[in-house]
Amino acid sequence: MFSLLKPDFLYDDVSPDVVEHDEDVESDVWNIDGNQVYRGAQDPRYTHAHVFWLYNEDLERVGCCEHDLTNRANYRALWFRESPFGTLLQEDGWEQTTDIWSKMAENVFDKFVNEGWTTPYKFLEQCLKGPTRIMTVDMIVKPPAVFTCKKCGLKSLHQHEHHEMKKGQLDVADFSRLFFIDSDMIIHLPPPDSKIYDILIRPLDDDDLTLVQEEELEESLEKEESQDE
Repeated sequence: MFSLLKPDFLYDDVSPDVVEHDEDVESDVWNIDGNQVYRGAQDPRYTHAHVFWLYNEDLERVGCCEHDLTNRANYRALWFRESPFGTLLQEDGWEQTTDIWSKMAENVFDKFVNEGWTTPYKFLEQCLKGPTRIMTVDMIVKPPAVFTCKKCGLKSLHQHEHHEMKKGQLDVADFSRLFFIDSDMIIHLPPPDSKIYDILIRPLDDDDLTLVQEEELEESLEKEESQDE
């Protein structure tokens, strides 16, 4: 969930669970942006702003309120949304639809299932052979580096032996072939005025491309495999 006060800052803890420092906090009801919520104590983990988590009557975390460090009257409320993409970008209108398997021919679906290409990164690896692309919230936050063979044009999320590979960013040549999916492979459609496309067309520099190194990719794959078990 990107901060609204500091757009480059990312909140990576967006579960509905009560944070530890709020477990014994007694709070009155606050009306924030028309929502009746309970406000926790200031979260000491953050230094970019004064951050307070917000809870509903069932004590589920539903968002946060961030106040400017020099002017507490200047604040922004951020809310968890049904779509993880809506939460990330703080946008309404993201629509959860069907799973990506419904977009595939039966023989292609069978191939992916039989080969175990059923998690986002494994699915994306196969997509690199053609124009289709998928993106998860994690891929937006930390764009995966793509390695391309200078001779044969092979594209992969991994470096391959016996190939002279050049590292670059994940290319999206055709936005009509781009699918935003969650960890369950469900497709989420962005609202017409979403800023997601502005984010994706921004070129990445070399520092950005180091965000996802080989070991981070392996961690993602291991996490996917553990979820399959």
